[in-house]
This record gives sequence, structure tokens and C-alpha cells, in this order.
Amino acid sequence: MTPLAGASTQGLVGESDLSRAVDEAAECTALQPLQGNLFEIRFRAPEVARRAQPGQFAQIWVEQSHIPLLRRPFSFSRAQPREGVVSFYIGAVGEGSRRLRRFSPGDSARILGPLGRGFTLPDRPGRSVLVSGGLGAAPFPLLGERLLERGEQVVWVNGARTQSELYPGELVPNGMAELVQFTEDGSQGRRGRVTAGLLPSLKGADRIYACGPNQMLAALFALISESAFEEGGAPQLEVSIEAPMGCGFGTCLGCAIPLRPGAGGEGPVVGLCCRQGPVLRGSLLDWERLLQQPEHLG
Repeated sequence: MTPLAGASTQGLVGESDLSRAVDEAAECTALQPLQGNLFEIRFRAPEVARRAQPGQFAQIWVEQSHIPLLRRPFSFSRAQPREGVVSFYIGAVGEGSRRLRRFSPGDSARILGPLGRGFTLPDRPGRSVLVSGGLGAAPFPLLGERLLERGEQVVWVNGARTQSELYPGELVPNGMAELVQFTEDGSQGRRGRVTAGLLPSLKGADRIYACGPNQMLAALFALISESAFEEGGAPQLEVSIEAPMGCGFGTCLGCAIPLRPGAGGEGPVVGLCCRQGPVLRGSLLDWERLLQQPEHLG
């Protein structure tokens, strides 16, 4: 295990802390096939597990292989510091994720992380609503667990195109106040897109955490901005966005994301998903320009 060379917290406002990242040899301990091309894979990586926070990600490299050449980014789905284990919820959609899908217990990889800025956890208990679409469910088991540990009331609204693409209900952390499911084809839960029937679940929310396709996140931001809420104004919205990542720590500049002019005080108009994100306040993003960019495949 080696620290990330050249780690620095200086530079752009709101950057991630690279001094916490390590490059750790990891061993697969389990792989659970789920429906369709989905799976959850577990690795023994004690130092990464100790440091990982909800919303952060890791760059995974399959040892003994140069295909794909670059590591691939995946959000932490679970982190169990006592067991020294981290888990990732993945869809086999690209070469990197397809190689991981073929892993067996005992296979080795290298995990670089934790990287990026994660979700902000509340200082006092309240009501949190998690909103996810498709593979955007990935960071929410860990986030849900950490919120519940703080005494938070947690509602998870999860959507997908069809039942086979939903995060399995049996893997959702115990203690959720409510799990609301949407499928576009009506094969499970309520019919329609997750944003279409969301407003009732947002009633009384202190904060909203969202992850999914950027189009879904933009629609959610618009919904919250245009809706009338009770006294106290609209709830705080944090979104985990996607952008094509190469290095994952700010060197390649491949994951540039557009921010609103003047967003974040002295923050730049263009930021990096891997350093200022992947989690940002919804109000900081230039959604129109963001939707013109491609999203990443793992």
C-alpha cells in the first residue's frame, strides 16, 4: 500500500483531500450476481475501508491486465472498517466492469481511494430523502447506513427502466422509514419515472441526496426549484454527477464539468468531477451545459 504521490489540498475551492487516498492491494472476497448485468463485488482492502465515506469513489485496476489501460471509477456501495471490506454495486457495461464481473474470490486488484468529495452528513437528526435512478443507487447503501447511525429518518426513492434494473430491496439497509420504487414500464413499484411522482416523498425533507443519470438530476433540480415548499424554503440538494474519468485525481483533466458563473464564491466556472465532485450542491452546476457532455461507462 502506498500513499498517493503528490497529494495536495491546495488549489481550487472545495477540492477533495488527496492526502487521504491510498493505493492498496485488494483481494476479492465475494461476488454476488444480481439481475441482468448487475452485480455486487466485495474486496478486502482494510485501509481503503477505514477511510471511505459515502459518495466517494475508487479507481480499480485489475492486476495482470493492461486492458483496459486505465483504472475505472466506481462509487463505494458499502464500507465496513471493522471487517476491512469495501463493496461496489456495478453494471457490466464497459470493458472494466465486464472484467470485474468475471472475478472470483481470491482474485486480486488494486484499489486507489477514497477519491472525490462525498455527501455532507447532517450535524443533527432530521429527514433525508435519497433519490436514485438505475446505477445511481450505488452510493446509497453506505450513505443510508451512515445517516441511520446518526438517528436520521431516511426515505429512499429508487427508480429504473424495468424491474431487473432496480437495486434489490433485500439489500437495502434495515431501518429505512420508507422505500419507494418506480419503474418506467410498471414491472415493479409505481409506474413512471422517479421524478414524476417524487413530490409527496419530499414533504418535510431537510435534505435531498441524489445520484443517477445527469438528465434525471437536472430534472430533479428543476422540480425542486419550481415547487412550493413549506416555511424554511426548499430542502438542501446534493447530487452525485457523472463525467468521463481517466485518472480520477485531477491530472488528466478529462472530467471537466461546467459550473454556474460565480458559483461557490471564488470557484471556477469549470471544475473537475473527480476533485470538486462527484458530489456537489445542485445550485452550483450549469445544468444546460452539463447535459451536453457524455456520461461515463465503467
